[in-house]
Amino acid sequence: MRKVKIILYLGLVLIGGLSLNSCTKNDDNTIALIGTEYYIDDILSVIPDSLETRFLAEFGSIPAGYVPPKIEGSYVVSPKQCVWPLNMVENNMWLRFSNQNNGIVTMDLNEASETVTDTVFVCGNSNAFAVYVVEDKQYEIPLNGQTYHARMKRGIVMKGTVTVDGLSDFRYSTIIMESENDSNGQIEPNDIGSYFIYKDGDGIARKEDW
Repeated sequence: MRKVKIILYLGLVLIGGLSLNSCTKNDDNTIALIGTEYYIDDILSVIPDSLETRFLAEFGSIPAGYVPPKIEGSYVVSPKQCVWPLNMVENNMWLRFSNQNNGIVTMDLNEASETVTDTVFVCGNSNAFAVYVVEDKQYEIPLNGQTYHARMKRGIVMKGTVTVDGLSDFRYSTIIMESENDSNGQIEPNDIGSYFIYKDGDGIARKEDW
């Protein structure tokens, strides 16, 4: 029997050539509010030193501060460009931020086969912002006539600059913090500290209602 490796994207899971359905905890509201920007260090600390330089080169520095700009609004990431570890264009992603109260904001995310609504944390200063959350998800994975179960915890960091047209220099990364499954080696888990980095291919996630 062949082994497969989980390739993880924000909102999309592919195993080999199979498109999979996922089941999540709490009726898909799996984004957990972290509470303070210092938890960014916990997310980034899992990245191995050998990959950290590459991460900083592609993602850049993360804005910090206790008085972030207002990021409320609806935006589209188009074209959605993966820049690490692959270089490819993916389906558009839509974001909506609402009910912002300083560092607390409601985020609606619509990407591929997934729509998520939950409360997230935002920090930053002047017009620069960073949004970060932790997802803890469970998946059912059919393989070789059996169904296995996998759990993945990942940190998500978004950043950009608020402008009149949208979110310029938009970047986001999903970073694997924990990964496990019950396949007895048939499914190779994602490496802890591995990550995917995306950007808006034309330089700005523009305002667009959805």
